[in-house]
Amino acid sequence: MDAPLTSPITSPLNKPHGRIESIDVLRGLALFGIVVVNAWYFALPLEMATGLNAQARDFDRFAIFVVSAFFQFKFISIFSILFGFGIAMQRSRLITQTGRSAGFLARRMIILGIFGLLHAFLLWYGDILFQYAIVGLLMILLIQLSAKVRLVLGLACLVISMAAAFGFGLLDMMQVPEVRDPDLTLRGFAAMQAAGFNPADPVWMNAETVAFRDGPFLDAFQFRSSIWMFGTVIFFLSYGWHVLGLVLVGSWFHDVGLFGPGRRRLLGNLAIWGVAIGLPVEILLTIGQLSGDFVPWVKAAMDAVHDLSATILALGIIGLVGRACDAGRMPLASGLSSVGRMSLSAYILESILFLSLVSFWGLRQFAAMGYLGLFVASIAVYGIVATACLLWLRRFRMGPLEWIWRTATYLGRPATDP
Repeated sequence: MDAPLTSPITSPLNKPHGRIESIDVLRGLALFGIVVVNAWYFALPLEMATGLNAQARDFDRFAIFVVSAFFQFKFISIFSILFGFGIAMQRSRLITQTGRSAGFLARRMIILGIFGLLHAFLLWYGDILFQYAIVGLLMILLIQLSAKVRLVLGLACLVISMAAAFGFGLLDMMQVPEVRDPDLTLRGFAAMQAAGFNPADPVWMNAETVAFRDGPFLDAFQFRSSIWMFGTVIFFLSYGWHVLGLVLVGSWFHDVGLFGPGRRRLLGNLAIWGVAIGLPVEILLTIGQLSGDFVPWVKAAMDAVHDLSATILALGIIGLVGRACDAGRMPLASGLSSVGRMSLSAYILESILFLSLVSFWGLRQFAAMGYLGLFVASIAVYGIVATACLLWLRRFRMGPLEWIWRTATYLGRPATDP
């Protein structure tokens, strides 16, 4: 999904075309985790997708536990770290070759943002490309700071993110249930107005379901654009700090040579401590969220801890995968690496495939599949994407969207790197 990570560098660990296998595999694995989490947002009303459904039963409840404990927030955190690593890697290469990097990186981020806007308004409100492009533009300035300063800033951003998660969690204390007879015949913008622009309102949820499942396009577009704008504001107020923090940490990892020779110990420490600390905390938090009706401030505190523990577990996964790739023992490495090499194309293809299953222009299964069904569907979608990437790369060096991105970034000139 992030082009800086598709850039070649010289390293003893590199595969053909100067690629670092660990990064490609990690990006491919991250896209699997991302589609598993995104399945809820593809196929359920926003309110049902954003919260843990404590009323779910049997296999649906098990699926919610698995996704929440082992996937949610972990793989997007990995992507954030890799995004920062890639920006630092590409800047280093550009400085070596040309003595400058800002203009090139700015073009890449602007084009990434355009991809994101098209994705958000034409396909799916949950796009993250646009937000990452904004963070990438900011990193053009921050990457000029020393590695230690970037690490400190990154950790500070993570602390702010935890505070923001706690603050947003406290907003539940301000919600006052409104008792009225909902008009479920309203559609589109009229329904959003009647619901007070509250996605938890029955009028909103009903109209949102009808719009995405039955259309027409205008109603679906109104909900899609409204949710995207709301989510973008929330991103810059809350989750964006998490992303920026990990992007900064990822740039620091590049400067200390995380995937270079002699870093097996660092990867091993990440694997051991990341999993040993992050995994049990995430499991306990998920059990607590599914089993208890806590007061708002306790829920808010759990959200803040989750912000940190998911990050720790993400670091553990990076360490595990890095060590496994280094030892040549990473399961399914070829398929994961193929998806990682085509991450932008694969990310958009995941959206197209899932939306063709749930939307009015496809099989119209929006809000018709349970949590377990969506979990299984996400695995199937990723399998199709991975197969497509493997087949594509047998004939072509890069994905179709990667080619467009690269050509536009170089302004139509031949690329200077191999």
